[in-house]
Formats: sequence, C-alpha cells, structure tokens
Amino acid sequence: MTTSTSLDNAALFAVLSSLADNKQAIGRRYAYWSNGAPALEAAVAAAAMTQDELGHARTLYPLLENFTQAREDPNQVDPMTRSLHYHLAFLDKDFAGWTDFVATNFLLDIALTTFFEAAQNSTYDPLRQRARKVVQEERIHQVHGEAWVRRLAKVGGAVPKVLTNSINRLWDETLCWFGPNDDPNMQRLYDEGIIDATPDELRSRYLQKIMPTLSSVAIEEPVSFNATTKRWELTQPLPWEKWDAVGRRLE
Repeated sequence: MTTSTSLDNAALFAVLSSLADNKQAIGRRYAYWSNGAPALEAAVAAAAMTQDELGHARTLYPLLENFTQAREDPNQVDPMTRSLHYHLAFLDKDFAGWTDFVATNFLLDIALTTFFEAAQNSTYDPLRQRARKVVQEERIHQVHGEAWVRRLAKVGGAVPKVLTNSINRLWDETLCWFGPNDDPNMQRLYDEGIIDATPDELRSRYLQKIMPTLSSVAIEEPVSFNATTKRWELTQPLPWEKWDAVGRRLE
C-alpha cells in the first residue's frame, strides 16, 4: 500500500490520529518533568523521552494529509491547529506527580509500542517505516519505565501506594485502547495486513510485556498466569460500557 494517491481508509486514518495525538500528549506531559523530576538522571531521561515522543508525533501527523478523510478539515492534520484530539482521558490533565509519569511511561508508552511492533511488516509502507524506528527508540523507554516501577515499589512510606494508585487509574483505559476484539477499525487493519494481530492478541502481547515487572514487585492487577498456556490473562472484563470508540478513550 503506497501513498501515491489519496487514501480512502477511515479505519487507518482514525488509528493514526489516535497514535499521533497520544504521542503528542505524552510528550507534552513528559516535558514538565524535564525540570521537575525527583533526580537529575530522571530529568535528563524525561527530556530525552519528551523529544522522542514529540518526534514520533511529528512523523505521524503528515501521514494524515494523504487521506481523503483529511479533506473535510485540513487544519486537523497539523498539530498546531488541530482541535480534535484522540488521546487517552488520563492525559487531559497535568500529571499529579512523578508516579503518574512513571505509570504513563510503563503502561501507555509500552502499549503504543506493542501496536508499532505489530506494524513492522505492515502493508502500509509509511507506517512500516516509522514503526521500525519507533520500536528501536522505545526500547530505552521501556527499560526506564520498568526500572522506576521497581524502584518506587520498594521505597518505604506511602510511595508504593501512590504508584499503585497511578497505575490503577491508567490501567483500564490503556488496555481498552486496543479496542474490543470486534473493533471495526482494528479489525480492518488486521484484515488488510496493516498490523499482524487482532485487538485481543495485541492486548495479550502487551500483558506478557508488563506483568513480569508488576508481579515481581507485588503490584496486583486483575491478571493471572495460566500455567497451561504459560501466558498472563485478564481475569475480569474491561469497562467497555465506558468506551468511546471514536476517541479511543474511556469516558
């Protein structure tokens, strides 16, 4: 799939919009902590990750121009003039503290990377090219997020509880971002070879990434390890009644 002509693919346009807006919103939230992080090395890492996230957004927004869906309002393909936003509700407000930064880095950042990993052999050339670069750059983000979860979970006092609260507030919305398994947009991307997994498979891949860290520090979420399949699995339904399919966020 090339971009020599305008594309009429509402599903791909919607998911790319969500990816770009989430990356942009994450970058903006990270930016504050370039000066407000609890340690110098954390501030340096926050600054670097801010640049990465905003850079990822800047490479995604221009892709929207190639879609017929963008003709309705050309202003919506420029992050400076864009008024429609499809990022998680958790990112609507400034982080309440460093634990919100860590939760976003560990949960949402890894979730988006799980999608990009599924697009590394995409039939949509521009996404395939960007996905491979994003995945490479996100490796250090994952290491950072995992390290800080372990670090904060072992600190004395109220810090572990505050970290758990941040993770809990972001948990459902992040897992829902992949969509229900019958999500028409994600299903179309899978059917067309744009990504190589359904929403449920993406969610499963994601759990395999994050649960070893969470279980190692005894942060409990509604997930159990299936000894037969050797995989982590959700043990309770997600709140789909609150799911905004257009905004790809929870109400």
